[in-house]
Amino acid sequence: MLRSALALQTRGFGELALADAPDALVFLFGLVTQLGDQWFFFVAFTSLYWLCRPRITARPRRTAAAFVGLALGSLALVTALKVGFALPRPPTAAVADAPAWPSPLSDLLVSFTTDDGFGFPSGHALGTTVVYGAAVSLLDVWDRRRRLVAAAAVVGTVSLSRIFLGVHYGVDIVVGVLLGLVFLKAVFSVAAADDPDAAGHLDPARLFAIAAGLSVLALAVVFATGVPGHTENAAAALGGSLGGLVGWTRLADHESLPTLSPPVALVAFLGAGGLWVGVDVVDAPVPVTVLATGAVVAFILVAPKLQGRIGLGDGATQRAD
Repeated sequence: MLRSALALQTRGFGELALADAPDALVFLFGLVTQLGDQWFFFVAFTSLYWLCRPRITARPRRTAAAFVGLALGSLALVTALKVGFALPRPPTAAVADAPAWPSPLSDLLVSFTTDDGFGFPSGHALGTTVVYGAAVSLLDVWDRRRRLVAAAAVVGTVSLSRIFLGVHYGVDIVVGVLLGLVFLKAVFSVAAADDPDAAGHLDPARLFAIAAGLSVLALAVVFATGVPGHTENAAAALGGSLGGLVGWTRLADHESLPTLSPPVALVAFLGAGGLWVGVDVVDAPVPVTVLATGAVVAFILVAPKLQGRIGLGDGATQRAD
């Protein structure tokens, strides 16, 4: 698959020109852009919450739950903004000729390198700025300077990949990053943990509440404009936020809960992920989407306690600390 060079409208900032590129390079950028996808956040944060790695952060459960709240909040915010501005993506966003590769790989390339819906601001730019920017403060691996460099590298690479793939204009990316920084500053101001032992961390309950409020706003914008195709994201963000709020507040000492054993975690992940994907695939009504995604996130948060109660696997005796 070779993409022809195109000079595109820029919305006042930057100019997008896609030169001919080999399939392998396009696929590589398609892989890079997955670092800012919601599915990647879902897998990464669920794994951190269930498997608890203190070497990554001293409070893995609080940190993972905070990341979930941040991801849901950024999804709701970008959905409201995209529908509100209703600015299209570049013409290349839906263009991808499948290469002569084996079917699974060629299908993945098309899936990874195309996108639809509105384009302003970039959800990947905003989401990666929020999530990886928060990681600078919330994680304990390396020192802060190296975490900052790594976060900037990921945000920059993912953002550039969106331009290279032709699914965003330059201004979509820049505004997405700037809004992500503003959102990040705001949540660290209003959702900081009150617990003196958790200084520098965020309160997941407040994050889920903020995300729920933004999700209601997103749904209101979608219904007010009558724009189809974005209801699912707003409903999923609302359900996930409410489920997270209920699940987190129902637990007491989160860090002392058992770590899920790998077999139990795999089965639980397939079940939770399957439900989330299934709701998206069948284009379920808003109430069903809210209930299903809420159940998924609540289950993720309470799964360690459930395993401890029924005594499944070695994780029933292991503790996060």
